Amino acid sequence: MNEQLSWQRLAALLRNDLARTARSALLVTGTAALVALVVSLSGAYDGDVGQTALFYRAFFIAALFAWGTIATSVCFADMHGRSTNTAFLMLPASALEKTLSRLLLHTVGLVAYLLVFTMVLSWVLESVNVLWIGERRAFFSPLDELAWTLVPHFIVAQGLFFLGAAWFRKVHFVKTVGAVVAIVAGLVAFAVLVAWLLGPRGTGGFFIDDPVDWIVEVAPWTYYAALPLVCWFVAWLRVTETQVSHGV
Repeated sequence: MNEQLSWQRLAALLRNDLARTARSALLVTGTAALVALVVSLSGAYDGDVGQTALFYRAFFIAALFAWGTIATSVCFADMHGRSTNTAFLMLPASALEKTLSRLLLHTVGLVAYLLVFTMVLSWVLESVNVLWIGERRAFFSPLDELAWTLVPHFIVAQGLFFLGAAWFRKVHFVKTVGAVVAIVAGLVAFAVLVAWLLGPRGTGGFFIDDPVDWIVEVAPWTYYAALPLVCWFVAWLRVTETQVSHGV
């Protein structure tokens, strides 16, 4: 087990990945904060900022899905790059540890960072609003109910882009989106065909009760649990295949 997973090696990989992505993360953080400041001041200029935390909920959700999916889609860029793949492959760690490090960084790490960042940002911007117009919005809470209800959907999207990052060599984001659209269209067409074949003939009906009830029960588990787990697993297989094919 130690050959495949060592907590010390995983911690070292996490530190290495954090150092590698710190500069770009700070750049995105500064840009996002500047955009939020401009939008917030625009609302304050009109004299009405509202009283709820809706502004920061929207900011968190937009940052999570935009930044999260884009960052995840390039998380294995060094594995595919001609000038960087050697350094990635020669890291003294297993394929499982390399996969887990990137996975933890772009799931737990990113969600936790954005929750804290949005909370601190709300403190700063609302202090400005109080000084400027004498009123403020509600502060953002890391325990915000709406934010947490959307995190599972981000985990599903992250799994798809994580797999795309490991699978595709270039243009990861665009290719992942194209592959997802094609797969969804194919599944919808297949579902319609199956429903037509199983549906009662001559009544104009499409569906029968039992299969529909079963699909309704299974669909949430497939979406929230099976889909991201399968994507992460296949991504690990892809990283393993890359290391083996390069003789590592």
